[in-house]
Amino acid sequence: MSINTPFDRLSNRFSHNIYNTPKGQIRLALLKQDLAERLKKPQQQILDAGGGQGQLASWCAQQGHQIVLCDVSASMLDEARQRIETENLKSQVELIQSSIETFCNQEIRQFDLIMCHAVLEWVADPATLLAGLEQRLKPGGQLSLMFYNRHSIVLRNALRGNFRKALSPNLEGDGSGLTPINPCDPEQIESILGQLNLEIETRAGIRCFYDYLPLQIRQTYTLDDILELESRFRQQPPYYQMARYIHLILHKPK
Repeated sequence: MSINTPFDRLSNRFSHNIYNTPKGQIRLALLKQDLAERLKKPQQQILDAGGGQGQLASWCAQQGHQIVLCDVSASMLDEARQRIETENLKSQVELIQSSIETFCNQEIRQFDLIMCHAVLEWVADPATLLAGLEQRLKPGGQLSLMFYNRHSIVLRNALRGNFRKALSPNLEGDGSGLTPINPCDPEQIESILGQLNLEIETRAGIRCFYDYLPLQIRQTYTLDDILELESRFRQQPPYYQMARYIHLILHKPK
């Protein structure tokens, strides 16, 4: 995977700035909301592509599934390993350090469900990554794909009065922080998917509102209040189109 961000160095920042904050909790809760029904089928083989510190992998394993967690970052995998060992899930989760493209090219297994969350925006060539994932998906299988929405950067900066940034064609991060190097245009991603043997089942937004709320409003309402708001509108246009992340569920026809 063509990653220009040193995820080994940023692992602690991911924990502190994302996973241990309301925005990370909202993201995880909404992904679980979308995946819960799809995990009811027992003993599925699941690939967590770029699964990082293993939050979703451990959740899936707790429901009786077998997981392969593939990630390029050694420090992320160390965090995942500690989580899995603490939760006594070693027999259900296999950890592999590899880029996703390399894993897909070398692996012969196929999976019932593939999760690829917050990865596309960190690669230079999303089309190659998506083609590799499609190859590793069983006929009848499903792909859970979440990516950073380029349009949300424009909207957030406009609402904050950062008009120069909102009007700039250069919305990419420089690789030194948590701003993705390749925030995704949803229409371009759907165009790529349309050329693969994958069909979109659902579209939803992850954090349609939270990222745009003033701090005082965020602090006024509970996490449950915000989740109720997010859940109500997140599959409706235009709300999902404004979200920080777009979450697509796709399936591969038999």
